[in-house]
Amino acid sequence: MPIRIQDGKLLYHVTAVENLENIFKHGLLSRTDAISKKLLKVNIADHEIIEKRKELGILQYVPFHFYEKTPFTWTIFNNNPEKSFCCITILRDFAKQQNFKICTAHPLSQNPIAEVLDYEDGFRKINWENAEKRDYDDSVSKNACMAECLAVSPVKPEDFFTIYIADNNTKDYVEFLATNILGNYKFYIDVNPSISKARI
Repeated sequence: MPIRIQDGKLLYHVTAVENLENIFKHGLLSRTDAISKKLLKVNIADHEIIEKRKELGILQYVPFHFYEKTPFTWTIFNNNPEKSFCCITILRDFAKQQNFKICTAHPLSQNPIAEVLDYEDGFRKINWENAEKRDYDDSVSKNACMAECLAVSPVKPEDFFTIYIADNNTKDYVEFLATNILGNYKFYIDVNPSISKARI
């Protein structure tokens, strides 16, 4: 039986494999930081969401989702079939210890309106029952699925738990990159076929 979203141990951030070199060198940065430092090779952000993040005052954070196969992942994979993606995870316990912020629903959500709260308050406020439905045709369920944990930029590679990639060839490349840039790294690099070029 699948683990409920609420009970998971990890947080998930999807990015293009092309961004990993700079992530290993400089940490996982907020989009704002990465652009200002000219370190973002592949930008998959949605302009409307960026504007809402600006209104909410969360542009300076790195967003993570509470499970991997969110509506966001579907969208970016299918809109960028020529790109290879990976998924960087961190432990929820680490996020809780660091008191990362939580955006309680999709930033554009109006039902309910998304709130930005400290970790424990935000975690309690997420509508987990509707998130668990994973009904992307229902706006309330979809918005709950898109709740975010917001990490202070940068998230250092030493705090990564796993990097999931699509295939063994990409795994070899990422391992080579990590070894050459970081030396001895502690995170896992694992193949997950659902991290694909075109769909999840």
